[in-house]
Amino acid sequence: MTELLQLRARLAATPPAVYSALTEATALTTWLAEYADISLPQRRFEFWGRYTPQGARGRQRLLEAERDRLLKFAWTLDGKATTAEIRLAPDGRDGTELTVVQDGAPTLEELMAPTGRRDGLHSLHTFWGLAIAGLAEYVEGRELTPKCDFGPDRAAEIRIEVTVGAPADEVFESLIDPVRIGRWFGWEAEVEPRLGGRMTLGADGRIFEFEPGRKLAYGDGEMVVRWELAESGGGTRLTFVQSGFEPGELDNAAQHEAGWLAGIAELKRMHELGERWQPLTTELPADPER
Repeated sequence: MTELLQLRARLAATPPAVYSALTEATALTTWLAEYADISLPQRRFEFWGRYTPQGARGRQRLLEAERDRLLKFAWTLDGKATTAEIRLAPDGRDGTELTVVQDGAPTLEELMAPTGRRDGLHSLHTFWGLAIAGLAEYVEGRELTPKCDFGPDRAAEIRIEVTVGAPADEVFESLIDPVRIGRWFGWEAEVEPRLGGRMTLGADGRIFEFEPGRKLAYGDGEMVVRWELAESGGGTRLTFVQSGFEPGELDNAAQHEAGWLAGIAELKRMHELGERWQPLTTELPADPER
């Protein structure tokens, strides 16, 4: 079984600016893909490389493009033909309401109990969450979050380094307060903020390093998550590492990396926008009549 993946976001840039970011190859290779070949008059729209799920060239085909309003393309994943549609509309505040719809996405049951590889259709939720975050950062002129490595020779370990425009003690609180975690990660984690306490954010286990404002590490001995924080120019240099993936689980590591990157991008937004912050992306319910 499959279902529609439907996401909505509001970007602080006009529809023409967002459309240009989606349809110009130079822009696309800045915020999304390793490579791109785009010519709308010649009906070409392709992106590929290590930052794209199953990133061989030739998997996309332009179906429809309407300036400043619509981009629709076919995308083959896991040997199946799917369709992705991106719609843009003015939001009435000099911004853009963006909607992404793609068919072929796994059901919730399949997401929770995957079979086979995770670097194709199974990665759509995390891929699009990160893609929208990167697009927002690009058109809004903010520092770009690193891209996810979906390449076949990627590292088994996930390692992410970003700078957050907030003091380290504030960022640390967002890693141990379940309510704050729910804001940037999407759901509240179980946290007992002390050495030996339980934590369930990305890995289930006990906290074995706990230095407020500096370090947090937890896990079960096999899967381990580590956060390190350092003051940097009035902000925080945040380093995230997740280890424990086996060499044969590189697609699983890639799917998790995309999810972490999207979450960390939201963590940055939450701290840097302050009271103006709202979640960037909302997942819409499937529309059976679509």
